[in-house]
Amino acid sequence: MFFPPNAVPEKKSFIPIKEVYLEDGHICIKRSLAEKIFRTEMVVFTIFYAKDKTFLAAPASEESFKNIHKVQQQMLKSKNLSGDKSISIQEILLDNDIAENDRDLTFLAEEALHILKVHL
Repeated sequence: MFFPPNAVPEKKSFIPIKEVYLEDGHICIKRSLAEKIFRTEMVVFTIFYAKDKTFLAAPASEESFKNIHKVQQQMLKSKNLSGDKSISIQEILLDNDIAENDRDLTFLAEEALHILKVHL
């Protein structure tokens, strides 16, 4: 099939600078940080606080996190062969009228508590 030049829009390439970034409706986490926070776990507890536009995530083994917050259980997906991870937040973005553009995100990694706090 032939497409004339410039007939098919190309996706703008986003190159993240930070260890946590938003891409295609997913919070993406670089491997080095993901290993510190989530270790080898593939299931995480998450919660979104709309008032502060804050997203929290912790490994499913952190029962204290589950007891403190009203969490949802989600898969921590493998994003690429480099070992980066991702968590889908498409529903959160739509329900809370948050910009969906790919961008670096402000975050706080509580390594001792195994909690990742991300500002959307």
